[in-house]
Amino acid sequence: MGKFFALVIAVVTVVWLAPMCASLPSDLSTLSAPAAPPAPVVSTATAPAPLPVAAPAAPAPSAPAAVPLSPVTISTYRSRSMFPVEGESYVVSVLRRNHAEAQAEGVRLTVAARVRGEVIERAESGPGQILAPGTTSYFGLPVTTEVFDHLLDGPEDARSGLEWTLTYRLESDAPGTTRCFGLRALPRRREPSGLTWVPLGQTRKCEPAAP
Repeated sequence: MGKFFALVIAVVTVVWLAPMCASLPSDLSTLSAPAAPPAPVVSTATAPAPLPVAAPAAPAPSAPAAVPLSPVTISTYRSRSMFPVEGESYVVSVLRRNHAEAQAEGVRLTVAARVRGEVIERAESGPGQILAPGTTSYFGLPVTTEVFDHLLDGPEDARSGLEWTLTYRLESDAPGTTRCFGLRALPRRREPSGLTWVPLGQTRKCEPAAP
């Protein structure tokens, strides 16, 4: 009886497994394990380097501050003819300008003739004058013909020439204020009979009068 049941179980097992065996491939070597899911791709490229941050630009060097224009100035000018002669002196003129919007008061002018640094002679204007705002005028002081001709024909020496000093105050200045403007230049002959000037410097400082 036991053998009969064993035979029945064997037959049922064969019948149940037959369809499954039929679906298997004849060559088991072609079977492979299921492919593993692809691993995440890891980029080997480095992150882009941050752009260099420009250093703050150094401030541009400031231009030298311009020297403020003196409110009242004097200047030489080229002339087609020689200065007029009065007695034994030329009346040597300069151009005065009041650049300010205020009246200039107590305007006085002196001129010294220097030869190789030594003051040969000096002349000065009379009582202080008034220059209205924005005005321009000529003003002359005497220089002896002998000294002036010597400067005209002498060598170009920075120690020689005429030296003017202008003193004044503006109407808007505090009482007792004194402003100054100094100018140095050497006269040169200009053919046929005129003259020109070699500038030797200027100053806005009030300095003691040279001996």
